[in-house]
Amino acid sequence: MSKRTVTLILAVYLTIIWAAVIFRIDYFPLTWVPMYSVYEPRETISVKVWDKDKYRKGLKVTHRDGSTSYVSYKDLNIPQPNFRRLYYSRIFGTAPPKHKQGNTELGAINRWVRGLEKDEPRFAVDWEWRMFWTLNKTLRHEPSDAKFIIRMEADHQKRVYRKEDLLRQDVSQVQIDTRQALIEWRDEWLPRWEHGVL
Repeated sequence: MSKRTVTLILAVYLTIIWAAVIFRIDYFPLTWVPMYSVYEPRETISVKVWDKDKYRKGLKVTHRDGSTSYVSYKDLNIPQPNFRRLYYSRIFGTAPPKHKQGNTELGAINRWVRGLEKDEPRFAVDWEWRMFWTLNKTLRHEPSDAKFIIRMEADHQKRVYRKEDLLRQDVSQVQIDTRQALIEWRDEWLPRWEHGVL
């Protein structure tokens, strides 16, 4: 290979890399990880308490006929880690890290390329709608069915430590926070149902 060919390959490669940096393209064939991370300093560190029995039992759901049951990963035929994300994150409206990262401080060039207004997020997902659509469609429940899911509930705990206590290796002052999620079906979503708009 000639020196000129190597120089040309390097020039093309560096042009692609720097274009990705400038336009903030986090995922493209030459990388396999996000190129940006965001650090937000806090006075506390919170750790989720994973309750295996709770998420194995599943989401507590209420059906249109008033009955209640639990929907587990087995009912949805998905792996446990995927269901764990539904149970601990999506029902609480927490987006995946790539959505949070993709919405963080987009520069003027990025907004212009993507056609976004000043405060418009790049990723905007209605997680409540998506949860109802996913569970009901997977279980083959239609809005007119008695078993159609109209309400979902989940809860989990977090242990919250203050950084100064951790530096002193004192974990006796832990605070336990319990988060509860409760989402309900809205009839205004009916027109979206047939189209499957996520």
